[in-house]
Amino acid sequence: MVERMILGSRLAVVICLVSYGCWLSYIPWKVDLLDIEYDMFGFALLVFGIFSLSSMLFVSHVLLPRFGPRMTGLAVIAFAFALQIWVFAPNTTLFIALAAPFSLAFGVIQPATLAVITQAEALSGRRLQPLHWASFSAGSLIGLLVGVISQALKLPPVLVFGGLFVLTVLVGLYIFMRPFGTVTFKPISSPGFRIPSQTVLFLGALAAASMATISIILDWSALWLTRDLGLTIALGGMGIMAFNFAEIISRLYGEKLINAFGESLVAGWGMLVGCAIFLIATMSGNAYLIVIGFGFFGFFTANFVPVIFGVAVREETENPIAAVNDVNLLAFVGFLFGPPLIGYIAKSVSITACMIILAVTWGLIAGILMLSRKLNGVSNGA
Repeated sequence: MVERMILGSRLAVVICLVSYGCWLSYIPWKVDLLDIEYDMFGFALLVFGIFSLSSMLFVSHVLLPRFGPRMTGLAVIAFAFALQIWVFAPNTTLFIALAAPFSLAFGVIQPATLAVITQAEALSGRRLQPLHWASFSAGSLIGLLVGVISQALKLPPVLVFGGLFVLTVLVGLYIFMRPFGTVTFKPISSPGFRIPSQTVLFLGALAAASMATISIILDWSALWLTRDLGLTIALGGMGIMAFNFAEIISRLYGEKLINAFGESLVAGWGMLVGCAIFLIATMSGNAYLIVIGFGFFGFFTANFVPVIFGVAVREETENPIAAVNDVNLLAFVGFLFGPPLIGYIAKSVSITACMIILAVTWGLIAGILMLSRKLNGVSNGA
């Protein structure tokens, strides 16, 4: 049963992130096509954040306790339809507005799969969060590769995204009927709408800071590498690809890394090293060194989110699923305020300044997390 739970959640994440990753590589094409200003693009991301947060809140406290994670397959299908109408929005106004239905569908998948993985961890006694988050990175990387190759071959976007649409719908139907259709999930209880514990608020604040800034890589790096640093459109996704590939490697071995070196080294000192390398690469102004810097940053920061959720589960034993989803919800609060602020900075100063902010912010997060003394040392000795 545990394996089917894991399979269903990972499939849902991977297939959605494949489509979304491809879309990220096409963002320069869309921005140029509609002549979207940086601040307006940031506003579209604000809309995405608002509706994602609203959807996650409703799902966590209303839909999950009532229907359980089986709705994930249907959410994947809704995701496929919503992405299509967003990708082909004919003007800037609709581009901003149509971010809403897409984010509503995404807001179902995130808390539902987190609930599945939290239950699977309890049943198996293993750390499954790193591999779960590796699914996000793997899906995004595959999608970016699809986007880069299709743009290099000059394939029509309608053909690329049409094919992804069909594939996503088929996978959504499979998830609904097979893995999640044959698994009996434990009842999920909601503690109701209340102020979370101090631990959850603290972890959520760190996660919010990370979410507010990580979009700098996902949403702005392609524009930075092409418009500011001179790479061709086809190579615009190289930064995200390097970041995601390194994330995948780090998360695939995340459980072993944490067990061998402890949370403090993996999510503390390691993050500081990654931030320092990325900051130096950014200051160099060399596009190829910056792509390498993205890779180091991705490797050393990849297991921050899995560790944060692991701490939440360890310290909130009464209702770990609620704790994980609360941290996740607070993280997306950062997505409300981050994108418009980043868009303003990108337009008023430069995208390079945003990248410097990213490195400094994540370095501060690592330092604060270590000072909190909530991280374990080596697992088998802590």
